[in-house]
Amino acid sequence: MKGQQGFTLVELLVVISITGLIASFLGSTVYQMFTVAEYGNSKITAIHDLQNISSWLNRDGQIASTATGGSQLVLTMPDASTVTYKLIGTELQRDDGSSQITVAWNITSATFSVSGRMVTLDITSAPVGRQGASQQGTYQVYLRPSGGVD
Repeated sequence: MKGQQGFTLVELLVVISITGLIASFLGSTVYQMFTVAEYGNSKITAIHDLQNISSWLNRDGQIASTATGGSQLVLTMPDASTVTYKLIGTELQRDDGSSQITVAWNITSATFSVSGRMVTLDITSAPVGRQGASQQGTYQVYLRPSGGVD
């Protein structure tokens, strides 16, 4: 039997164990690459929604002369027209009387409050399908100065 070549059972088990370890490390690395990328994309989506809302709110709020808050925000412009922001389902919509647009999707909560000439928006965006990727923001904008002193 000295002329036979091959592997012993111990050698075969060692090779299988090492191959299994390498495969498990590679598998977990690939899984992490996809999971982290998906989480990052969801987080960026949530942040983008909040940035879009803050841009629209800043634009309209600085033009408005008065505001009322609550479950929706109604901004009254100097020409007596109004712009309304309201949460419908998971979309934050802006209605200026002539057109209605969605300024953000994936919104789970939005609260508008008005104190004097300051409008505050507390909002949370949570993209669908990804737990823990939500983003919360509080935005404040001062309304257009009135003719008198506030």
